[in-house]
Amino acid sequence: MKNIITFIMFLVYATAIFLMPNSFFLLCPLIINIVLGIVTKSNIKKVIKNLLKIFPFVLLTFVINCWLDSYINALWMAAKLLLVCNVTFIYSQTTTTAQIAKTAGKLCTPLKLFRINPEAIEVLVAIALSTLPIMKREYLELREACKAKNIPINLKNSKIVLSRLLISYLKRVNEIDEALIEKGYDY
Repeated sequence: MKNIITFIMFLVYATAIFLMPNSFFLLCPLIINIVLGIVTKSNIKKVIKNLLKIFPFVLLTFVINCWLDSYINALWMAAKLLLVCNVTFIYSQTTTTAQIAKTAGKLCTPLKLFRINPEAIEVLVAIALSTLPIMKREYLELREACKAKNIPINLKNSKIVLSRLLISYLKRVNEIDEALIEKGYDY
C-alpha cells in the first residue's frame, strides 16, 4: 500500500508542477525537490549528472517553445521540466523495478472486471523496465562498434543502427518469451 501511495503522490506532484502558473510559485517545488533529495539521501553528484544528461532535451524543448511561444514561457517550461525530471530521478533511485511492477499490478486490480490479468501487467511492466538498461548497453556497444569501424552515427546511418537495435531487441523479447513458456507462465 505504501508503494501505491508513493506512486500516486509522485504522479500528482509531477502533474501539479506542470499545471502551476508561470511565476515564482515554482520555488516551492524546487524547495520540495531539495528536501526530497536530502530526505532520501540522494547522491548530489548523481543528481547533477542526471540533470546534465537531460539538459540537451530541456534545451531542445526550450528552443521549440521559444519558436512557438514567448521566450519567457519557454523558460518557465524548461524550469518545470527540470523539476519534474529531478523528482523522477529521485523516485527512480528510491524505488526498485520490482516495486514499480507490483505497484502497477495493484493499480490494475480493478481491470479484473474486464477479465484482464493484473499479474500479467505486472510481469509486462517488470520486463519493460528491466530491458531498458539492456537496450542502453546494447546501444553503447553498437556505438563503440561503429566508432571502431569508423562509421559515423548520424541521420544517414540511422537506418543501420536502428535496424541492428531492433533485431537485438526482438531476439531479447524472443528469449524472454521462451523463458516464460519454459517456466510455465500462462499469459
